[in-house]
Amino acid sequence: MQGIRVANQRVVTSRTTLALFVLFISILPFNQICLAENRVYKVATVSWIGWSPLHVAQEKGFWAEQKISVQVVNYDDPIIILEAIKAGRIDFAMDMIGSLVGVYMEGTPIVALAETNWSHGGDKIIVKKGTTIHEHKGKPVGVFLNLPSCLYFLNRYLKTQSLTVSDFRVVEFHPDDMTQQFIAGRLPVIVNYEPWAMQAMRKGNGIALADSSQYKGCIPEGIWGYRSNIESIPESDIKKILTGWIRAAGWVNDPANWGEYKKILNEKTFAGHTPYSDSELKRMFTAVKIHQPETMLQRNSNTGGLNRYLMELKVFLKQSGRLQKEYFVTDIFDNRLVVDVLTDKKIHFD
Repeated sequence: MQGIRVANQRVVTSRTTLALFVLFISILPFNQICLAENRVYKVATVSWIGWSPLHVAQEKGFWAEQKISVQVVNYDDPIIILEAIKAGRIDFAMDMIGSLVGVYMEGTPIVALAETNWSHGGDKIIVKKGTTIHEHKGKPVGVFLNLPSCLYFLNRYLKTQSLTVSDFRVVEFHPDDMTQQFIAGRLPVIVNYEPWAMQAMRKGNGIALADSSQYKGCIPEGIWGYRSNIESIPESDIKKILTGWIRAAGWVNDPANWGEYKKILNEKTFAGHTPYSDSELKRMFTAVKIHQPETMLQRNSNTGGLNRYLMELKVFLKQSGRLQKEYFVTDIFDNRLVVDVLTDKKIHFD
């Protein structure tokens, strides 16, 4: 801190010095409070209906009511989100939990704060009508992320066909580009999510061999951040952010809010897209499971569904030779704050 200069005065009396000191001490807490109140937390997302409660929480003021500023930032590619959070442009992000395991194994200390939802049909394995997966053995398979999240889902289906991920050449594409490559006939098999999966089937004569609803909880998703950054944020602020999400999750699951919700979806979640029809939005919404508080607590508890998923994922990675780095659940997931919020009787989510 720079010293206080008094113009044209070489000697400051002890009384003046004391007065200035008292003034400084009295305004410092106020300045700190202002800084805390003015901080804007940025949360990254993509055009995925499963993460739309972020836009709802922002539009409905669920964070503002708690005196916390949160800005939702839309990206058009999950890969760019990883780059943005690494560069410090955002504080939190939404992602598939399996992808976070991949980031961790690459040497980046991350932490998932809560499982918030899972894909329930929104992710699909698609081929051209009239073909089978066996016909494409040894050929490229397009995925929107070459990370454990997509590969685990793909492998769950391939096991039913006596195949493995290693039987194919995995290539990573932007979701939109991948759909265009499929439509053009350059990619025989793709793993993509809505709305791009829907486009691949409609415009590319595609058919879904399997979707994520067939393997319940195979693609859990949640909010996360870099561990070093998360540890620098007051836990009370993180709890407020989680509270806003949980309130929004309840709101989107209430059919009475559909009219307002679909407006938020088209204007915020799918900003830049041609507006989707009522039936298209309903179809996408049924292809995800956005957890209500009771389910969210079950999934995030110490012995809950996310814990089991992370252990099962590790088995898959070991068996497929993809476990680049050993991990424990606590290396990936810290459930303390979300469990505190969900069990705090003082917090109301309605």
